[in-house]
Amino acid sequence: MKIFGIGWAKTGTTTLGRCLELLDYRHVGQRLDLVPHLEKGDLAAIHEVAAEADAFEDWPWLLLFRELDLAFPGSRFVLTTRAPDRWIRSYLNMLRHPVFISDELTHIRRVLYGLPFPDVTAEQLVDRYCRHNDTVTNYFRGRPHDLLVVDWEASHGWPELCRFLGRDVPDQPFPRENVGNYEPPPAS
Repeated sequence: MKIFGIGWAKTGTTTLGRCLELLDYRHVGQRLDLVPHLEKGDLAAIHEVAAEADAFEDWPWLLLFRELDLAFPGSRFVLTTRAPDRWIRSYLNMLRHPVFISDELTHIRRVLYGLPFPDVTAEQLVDRYCRHNDTVTNYFRGRPHDLLVVDWEASHGWPELCRFLGRDVPDQPFPRENVGNYEPPPAS
């Protein structure tokens, strides 16, 4: 059984990845190097990476839930979510930091989001985020054993995740990874 984290960026995907590692899954996180393959519609390289590990989260995995569901029958999917107003605040906060801005990342975002980066509005971003969540929940409708929807900010944690995966709750605190820093970015 493979586990695919298919929540949008800034919804606790890094936390999910850390949880999967702590549960002893062979984990692969964000793989932006696979975006050119995605852009060309060539999923062979992505499937090769997916064949080598047990658990995945972040880009490009979240966009390919349908294809991965077909390629790896019996997989489980975890949709990490958060309230749209909290999500956009976190996402825009990330974009304020120079380390997340480059021509390469702008191109990657255009491919992944299907939006006109860098000239994208908060409304466009929120709409894209909500459409992804709606598409995922509609796709898995009637398949409660295949999809878990969690919101770490709503106190979801080990019990929900471990019950879904059929694992014992680890004897350690639930991790909180990549928590946003809402301080102003360093001056250039």
